[in-house]
Amino acid sequence: MRETIAGVILARLGALREEFGVVVTPEMIELPHPPDVSMGDYALNLPMRLAKLARKAPMLLAGRIAELLSAESAWFAEVQAAAPGYVNLTLSESAIARLLQVRAGDADLGLRKAGAPQTVVVDYSGVNIAKQMHVGHLRSTIIGDSIARVLEARGETVIRQNHLGDWGLPIAMVLWQAQPLLRRLEAQEQDPAGELSLAKLEELYRAATAAAKDDPAVSAAIHDILVQLQQGDAQLLADWATITRLSMGEVYRLYALLGVSLREQDERGESFYRDQLAQTVQALRACGVLVESQGAQCVFLEQFKGKDGQPLPVIVQKSDGGFNYETFDLAAVRFRIDTLQADRLIYVTDARQALHFQQIFAVVAACGWTNKGEGQVALDHVTFGSVMGEDNKPLKTRSGENVKLADLLAEAIERAYAEVTQKNPALPEEQKRQVARAVGIGAVKYADLAIDRNRDYVFAWERMLALNGNTAPYFQYAHARICSIFRKGGIAEETVSGPLAITHQAERALAMQLLEFPSVIAEVEETLRPHTLCTFLYEVASAFSSFYDACPVLIAESEALKASRLFLCRMTRRTLARGLDLLGIEAPSEM
Repeated sequence: MRETIAGVILARLGALREEFGVVVTPEMIELPHPPDVSMGDYALNLPMRLAKLARKAPMLLAGRIAELLSAESAWFAEVQAAAPGYVNLTLSESAIARLLQVRAGDADLGLRKAGAPQTVVVDYSGVNIAKQMHVGHLRSTIIGDSIARVLEARGETVIRQNHLGDWGLPIAMVLWQAQPLLRRLEAQEQDPAGELSLAKLEELYRAATAAAKDDPAVSAAIHDILVQLQQGDAQLLADWATITRLSMGEVYRLYALLGVSLREQDERGESFYRDQLAQTVQALRACGVLVESQGAQCVFLEQFKGKDGQPLPVIVQKSDGGFNYETFDLAAVRFRIDTLQADRLIYVTDARQALHFQQIFAVVAACGWTNKGEGQVALDHVTFGSVMGEDNKPLKTRSGENVKLADLLAEAIERAYAEVTQKNPALPEEQKRQVARAVGIGAVKYADLAIDRNRDYVFAWERMLALNGNTAPYFQYAHARICSIFRKGGIAEETVSGPLAITHQAERALAMQLLEFPSVIAEVEETLRPHTLCTFLYEVASAFSSFYDACPVLIAESEALKASRLFLCRMTRRTLARGLDLLGIEAPSEM
C-alpha cells in the first residue's frame, strides 16, 4: 500500500522541479504513521528534507506540496500543511476500499517484494548430539524459523542450516562411555528394553565427564577416541551415526510438535565441514592474515583487544594441529558463500556468542570472502536474551536443572486442554486435543516471539494462555470467531468479494490496519525482529474486536452492507492466519 501511495505522491510532485529546482526521488518519500490520528493517516516530512536543497522555508514547501496533492481527490480526503514542515495526509475511503480490494485478489496478500530474490542462508536451532533439547534451545529454534518463513513470504530463496554440534570432544565422551552398551546391543541384534535412548546417552555423557575430570587416563582415552573418529575409524563412525540418528529422531519429534520447518536435509553439522578445515586454514594463510603464536595458527584483529590492550587471537588451528569452533564457522561461511551462493547469511544464537561472531565476521571481511561482484554478502547475527522464571532467574526445574523442552511442551498442551475443555466442553474429544495442541504450542511460541528478541522474558503460564491481551490464544480466538460468523451465516468464505463500503470509523480503522501488512513484513525482513509482526497482529485483532462490537455483520442493515462487512471479516481472517503462520503458529477454526 505504501509503495502505491508513494507512487501517487511522486507523480504529482514533478512540478517542484521547475518551481524550486528540486527533484523528488522515491527514497525521499517516507510515510510514517503520525502519533496523533487528528494529523491524518500519514505525516509526510518531505518539506523538511527538501528545504536545504531548495533554499526555501519548510512551511513554504509544505504549503505547495499540500496544494499539489490536494488535486489527488481520488486518493486523499484531506491534505494539510503543518508546522514545522509536515504534510498530513488522510486517505479517502474510496482509496482504502480500492487498495484492500486489490489486496484481496492477491494470494500472497501483497507480501512478495518486487525484483530478483536473494539467496539467504538462515543458521538456527543448532542442537547438540546426545543431549536432550532444553528450554535454552527454544529461542534460536522458533526465532530462526519465523525469520525463515518471513523471508520466504517476501520471495527470497531461503536455505535453512542446522549447525549440529556433532564432531567435538562431547561426542567422543559419549562414544567412549557408550561402546560397551552398543557392543552388547549389537550382539543381541535388538534393544527390547529400550536401553539406548537419548536420556541414556545424556546420562553416559555426564558419567564420562565426571570420569575424565577425576582420572587423567580416562581423559587421554577419550582424546584418543576423538582422534580415531576424526581419522575415519569405521566402527567409531558407525557408532557416531547410530547416536546421531537416535538423537535427531527425538529432535524432529519436537520440531514437528513446534511446527518448525527444519528437515534432515537441512543438517550441516560440524562433521560436514571436517574435510574443509585444512583448506580453510590455507585460505586464511593465502590472504595474509594468519600468524603463528605459541605453535597455534591465529588471526589478530586490532578491533578486538584484551584488558592488556593487546589484540585477542582468533585461533583457527591449535598447537597440536586440532581445529576448534572458529575453524568450523569459517569453513561454513566459505561453503555458504561459494557453494550455496548466498547473498545473505543469518545466524540465530544467544547474545553470549556476540563476540565470537563479531570476530568471525571481521576475519571474513579481512579476507574479502564476502565480495560478490559489485556487491557484498551481508552477514547478520541475530541475538536474543534468556528465558526467565517468575523469580526473574533463568528458568530451571526445582532441582536446578535446565527445563527439558519436551516436558515444557507437554505441560503447555495439558494446560491448554484444560482451558479448551472449560471454554468449549461440547467439542469432540479429538478436536479438543487438536485445538489444545495448537493453543498450547502457540502460546509458548508467541510469548517468546512477542518480546524484542534482545530482551529476557519471564515465562508465566497464566499470561501466555490468556484469551485477552497480547497472546497467541487472543489471536487464535479472533480467528475462530470470524470462522464462526461464516458458519452461522451458512456462507462459503471464498464467495465473499465485497465490494467494501466504509460507513463506520471502526471499519475504516480495521481496513487501514489490514493494509499495513506488507510494510510490516518488509520491516521484519530488514530488521530480523519478529516482535514487530506480533505487535501488528495484536493491533489487527484489537481493531477487529472494536469492529465486531460496533458493526453487526450477519444482521447488517442491508445486503450490500452485509457483503461489505463479510469482506472485512474475510480479509481479517486471512491476515491473521497468514501472520500466525509466519510465526509458525496454527490458527484453529474453532476453539
